[in-house]
Amino acid sequence: MSVWRELLVWTDGTVYRWWTGHLSPKTRRRLYTAYGVDNPATAARCVAHRREELQQARTPSESIVEQMS
Repeated sequence: MSVWRELLVWTDGTVYRWWTGHLSPKTRRRLYTAYGVDNPATAARCVAHRREELQQARTPSESIVEQMS
């Protein structure tokens, strides 16, 4: 499910998974976080926290463009 720009959450039926916004220092690959589907409330709080991080990281020009469209 697309939650926010650059925040896509998916599940394989066992875990919810999404990109943390960080890269591995060794491999430069994306680092992902995962939470079990047996605890959706915790996963939802963590997704909401990540969305807030992404919202705060937006540049002012990005906000203006989105408001005008």
